[in-house]
Amino acid sequence: MNRLLKLLVVALLLITASCASNPPKQAAVQGESALAAVRDLTKAYEKRDLDAFLDKVAGSYPDREGFKNSLQQVFSTYQTIRFSVQETRMLITIPYQGGLKTVFTWAGEWQTGGGKIVKDGGRVTLVFDPAAYKLQAVEGKNPYLPVETAMPGK
Repeated sequence: MNRLLKLLVVALLLITASCASNPPKQAAVQGESALAAVRDLTKAYEKRDLDAFLDKVAGSYPDREGFKNSLQQVFSTYQTIRFSVQETRMLITIPYQGGLKTVFTWAGEWQTGGGKIVKDGGRVTLVFDPAAYKLQAVEGKNPYLPVETAMPGK
C-alpha cells in the first residue's frame, strides 16, 4: 500500500510537471516587460527628456520624424507635464505573432511657464515590439500630443 501511494505521488508530480509549460511564464515576463516599457515612456515624457523617450520608440514607428518634431514642440511649450496611466486596469495582449498591445486609460496635465493648463485624457492602445519592447504604434488618440479644447465659458 505504501509503495502504491509513493507511485501515485510520483505519477502526480510528473503529470503536474509536464502540464506546467513555459508559455505562461514567458507571457508573464512579456507582460511585465510591456508594463515596464509604458512606465519608462511615462517617466521620460514627464521629465521632458526627448532622447530618453525616443530611445523607447522603434525606428519603424510610423512618421517617427514627425512624431519627434511634435514632441519637441510639446516639450518646448509646456514646462510641467503630469502624465498618469491607470495600470490596475491595463489590458496587455500578447499575440502569438505581432506586437504586444497595452490598452489603458490615461490622463495628462500640461502647464506652460505662464500658468496656462491643458488637461486631456482617454483610452489608448500602445503596440510594442515583443523583442525589444519599443513603441511601434499608437492606436487611438496619441496620449503624448495634448489637444487643447475650448472650455465652455472661457
